[in-house]
Amino acid sequence: MLEGQTIELRAWRDEDVPTLVALRNDLELQNLLMAQARPNSVEKVRRWLIDKSGSEDVLFFIIGARDGGHCLGYLQLYNQRPFHGTAELGICLAPDAQGRGAGREALILVEDYARRIFSIRKIVLHVLADNPATGFYRRVGYREVGCLQAHARIDGAYRDVLIMERLLLP
Repeated sequence: MLEGQTIELRAWRDEDVPTLVALRNDLELQNLLMAQARPNSVEKVRRWLIDKSGSEDVLFFIIGARDGGHCLGYLQLYNQRPFHGTAELGICLAPDAQGRGAGREALILVEDYARRIFSIRKIVLHVLADNPATGFYRRVGYREVGCLQAHARIDGAYRDVLIMERLLLP
């Protein structure tokens, strides 16, 4: 477990499942994440958690509040390429947890951990160009390195996707 001032990054627990089911069934949130939204049962979310947390090339964490540990969302570093020292970022915060510093703190914790323990030197992410989170990513040190035009199909329309990266310096 990684502990920050207000959050912790930890393994998932049974009591996290209802929050994660709600997040995985939030159509607007799933569209922002470029996920193909479909109904997610408790069993399906539980299988997803088992698969993610058991995968060799994924670091998967629940973002939990330090005061009580309730689930605020999740974070994953996937497609790790140890030879190159790269990984891709995925982060999802519940709408009521956004804008309160949890995302920033989670990134600080996971970036330090990934650099020290897994020798990750660069994190890449893909985000819808019109997603308000692009401003957050820029503020925390990610820079735009490309744009995939008309790349993601959301509600029947094709939207641009930004490629952003952050070099993790020692």
